[in-house]
Amino acid sequence: MSHHHEPEQIRNHQLSRLIELAEAQLCYLKVIAAEVAPPKRITAFTIKEISMLPIAPGFSPVFTATPVPSTSVPNPATPPAWTSSDTTNAPIAVDPTGLIATVNIPSTAVVGTSVTLSISYTNADGTVATGSTSITIVAAPSPDITSFTIAQTT
Repeated sequence: MSHHHEPEQIRNHQLSRLIELAEAQLCYLKVIAAEVAPPKRITAFTIKEISMLPIAPGFSPVFTATPVPSTSVPNPATPPAWTSSDTTNAPIAVDPTGLIATVNIPSTAVVGTSVTLSISYTNADGTVATGSTSITIVAAPSPDITSFTIAQTT
């Protein structure tokens, strides 16, 4: 009679081993699915000036746009686009990622001019995320004194 139960025990052992393997494969599939999941949709951008340069004639302050939520990333094939409300006094140059913009303020820029910098991105689902910040062009700071001359007058 013991011989009759052996094949059943072997089958039960094989079945439980198959279930363990299937569960392990399911875990791997969940990991893979999380890695290839569609990117999170960007809902907005926050813009910050990062170069610590004055927003003044002759300077080129740098701004970064951070997607919201912070875990979302724009598609490199369709990077965000920036615009300046005043391309004469505050023209923009954007890096290939679309997340870093340099405002090349010409020496002829009019002090006191208010400019809006805007960023726009179209998600894969067609929704549009935007962000903007306002800057005002200020007078250039006085140059640092690097040397001076003392002359005797009498």
